[in-house]
Amino acid sequence: MKKTFCGALLLLPCLAQAQTENFAVKGTVTNNAAVSKAYLGYPVDKKWSVDSAVVKNGRFEFKGTLPEPVRASLTFSHNGTALRKSRDASRKFFYLEKGTITVTTRDSATKIVVRGTPLNDENAKLETTLKPLNEQYETLTKKHGARSKATPKDPGHKAQHEAMLASIETAQQKVRANYVQTHPDARFSLLVLQDLEGSTPEIGAYAALYQGLSASVRSTLRGQRIGEQIKRLQKVAVGAIAPDFTQNTPDNLPVKLSSLRGQYVLIDFWASWCGPCRQENPNLVKAFNTYKDKGFTVLGVSLDQENGREAWVKAIQKDNLTWTHVSDLKFWNNAVAQEYGVHAVPQNFLLDPSGKIVAINLRGEELQSTLDKLLKTK
Repeated sequence: MKKTFCGALLLLPCLAQAQTENFAVKGTVTNNAAVSKAYLGYPVDKKWSVDSAVVKNGRFEFKGTLPEPVRASLTFSHNGTALRKSRDASRKFFYLEKGTITVTTRDSATKIVVRGTPLNDENAKLETTLKPLNEQYETLTKKHGARSKATPKDPGHKAQHEAMLASIETAQQKVRANYVQTHPDARFSLLVLQDLEGSTPEIGAYAALYQGLSASVRSTLRGQRIGEQIKRLQKVAVGAIAPDFTQNTPDNLPVKLSSLRGQYVLIDFWASWCGPCRQENPNLVKAFNTYKDKGFTVLGVSLDQENGREAWVKAIQKDNLTWTHVSDLKFWNNAVAQEYGVHAVPQNFLLDPSGKIVAINLRGEELQSTLDKLLKTK
């Protein structure tokens, strides 16, 4: 099934060996009459920054200095329209690093060709390998969209579609894993490894890929931080006792995770601003109402911000989330999210009555069926 989530990865700096990254992005738009402005987006101090440049005679340029390479995106506005009205809704990401990066396209940022620096050249090679699978995925998605409009109430087709997408996603991940295995000395392998992590990696296989990288790659700042992330994830892997924590409810009442021992607990990481979270909430409501009298409860941990307290409370009420909710309202710096290695939402951890983690990232029917097996004798 397609795992949709809101992530913090793009807000985090892509780490490399400490150095000054003086970059230049030089772009060429062959259909220059249609494109009026280019916008370069990239993270600075964990915030998304956007620079702009006028496209003149089909050319534009950006220059800057960064402490380390970062993942960036390019967007165009056409015929003088504002950025928010850009038809380039799907951004294509590349890397800002030391050197001159060349970008070429006819008129769309979704079809840019990026070359000129080591990370971008390696990324282009990997994208070429992934292209057939990506095209299969896109074709299936378009066919499903067309059929859904014609027969919106066909659950059998939806299940078949999700199974086919899951098969393609598995193949994509195998390609990425093979790249990491066959390029142990490449700095780009760390970037691919981060993409493999997704919302919740299978930590055993993920750690093995990391250990297969050369010592010089693992010793970079990026490598060291991935190593630390693996240690955190190992502490919240299936079979581990979930780390205890205390956070406050919207009414500022402290709630301790261990106070819920004796029942199955789903720790649900979400946020009012997260679309996929809100879409998943009806499934959680269904599960909660079905099993709340059989030894099951939910503890919601919100990644909202202090200025989003009202939105958090309204979302709880609007979505009928009648279980306990806590947060420190520190966005991605939420202390519990950091301890549990959460950098994408929705994400959840199912604990047994002793506090042991028995499953991770259960959604939809998978959550229902898992709870049914665990609680059917109650």
